[in-house]
Amino acid sequence: MKESSLIRLKSLAWIEDGHSLFVVRNHDVVKGDDYYRPIGGSVNFGERTTDALVREVSEELDTSISITGDPMIVENIFVCDGVTGHEIDYLYPARFNDPAFYTRKIYPLREDSGTFFDAMWVEIEACLKGIYRLVPEELMSWYASRK
Repeated sequence: MKESSLIRLKSLAWIEDGHSLFVVRNHDVVKGDDYYRPIGGSVNFGERTTDALVREVSEELDTSISITGDPMIVENIFVCDGVTGHEIDYLYPARFNDPAFYTRKIYPLREDSGTFFDAMWVEIEACLKGIYRLVPEELMSWYASRK
């Protein structure tokens, strides 16, 4: 198994509405399944995690968010596409400033590379039942402990 030699710093938007969570769908080619992660991305050198999150959401979804609280910080060691990764994830509670983003539909999320992914609302209960594989796993554990 391959390993990355870097620890990445990520800033993610933890946006809930009722019993749903806003996520982006990704695909693990080795495991052959989809996984779902809150939107956001990497923090650049010299950039604050809050600024990175606002920037990432603007770039990826062409919209704005407001951060509403302090982050949950998790150390995330995982295997994706056959490569071991290591991240420190800042999960910020947030809300969309545009109420249209609370509509239940699929939103095109554009990465820096120009690749598009599906962003959507998923029921938290469906994650707990294993219908959607929510990552980072610590977020899934947090939801399970609240049940």
